[in-house]
Amino acid sequence: MLDNHHGRSVPAAELVRNFAHWREVGAREPVMITHHGRETHVFMGLDRFRTMAVEEDFMSAPDRMRELAGRIHQGLILCKDDWSINYVNAVALAMSRQWDRHLEGRALWEALPGLAGTLIETHVRHSLASGESGAADIPSPFRNDAWLHFETFPFGKGVALLLRDITADMQRHRLADVKSAILKAMSVHGGVGYVRVSTRGFIEVADEGFCAMVGLPEERLTNIAMADLIELASRPAFREQMECVLRGDGDQRASSRLLTNHGTILLVDAALAQLHGTYGSEGAVIIITPTPAPGR
Repeated sequence: MLDNHHGRSVPAAELVRNFAHWREVGAREPVMITHHGRETHVFMGLDRFRTMAVEEDFMSAPDRMRELAGRIHQGLILCKDDWSINYVNAVALAMSRQWDRHLEGRALWEALPGLAGTLIETHVRHSLASGESGAADIPSPFRNDAWLHFETFPFGKGVALLLRDITADMQRHRLADVKSAILKAMSVHGGVGYVRVSTRGFIEVADEGFCAMVGLPEERLTNIAMADLIELASRPAFREQMECVLRGDGDQRASSRLLTNHGTILLVDAALAQLHGTYGSEGAVIIITPTPAPGR
């Protein structure tokens, strides 16, 4: 901004008479133009005026980048080329357990020492040095049993780091692997049957072990009421226990008598557990094993 106390002044009539002289002065510094002793206008070079206009717009305009960064659901850290933190949003502060800290202006490795020696540090340094982007999934350096997806990329003269918590996704995938391994182990065992029933008690999935017990292929068992495979006398008790599980009243253990395609009755022990989905109950899982003969 202009400093009126230090700027030169010239009467309007004098400016007109010696315009060439005052144009050279105005190119170097602003000149206040007076009329009857009162300052009314400013005379200056066009380049200086344009520079001032840009600075004025910059100072008065809201910082849209920071506003956007404050609204995204990912953690964002912006660093200068000397590794000092230029900006960090609230999500990144929460992820790094630095809710009440002011990290801007501090060195990245000093403010967040947990990043040192991790794959994040490798990618951040590579992005700044090479101009390439990077991304990976890693165990969180800030919390136990948590996972982060991170992205690094050049930003201005520095580098940007995006962080996203993927703990829930990783747990689902890892649990899915455990479930798959359990089902494979049951298949190898041969003496354990697995059945998944709908919320109405109809078979949706039956594994090889259960199919071998009843002597029917899975396609013949699908969409059959599970209770219909139980001997008539034992059916009411089994149906009551299964309905109890499907209502969410607690998992059950049952001993029952299973009808087989061989014309025989197979004594079995069954464990029934409700199957919970994203939006509530999705049926039940039943694990069945033949009842050991007395004395075994």
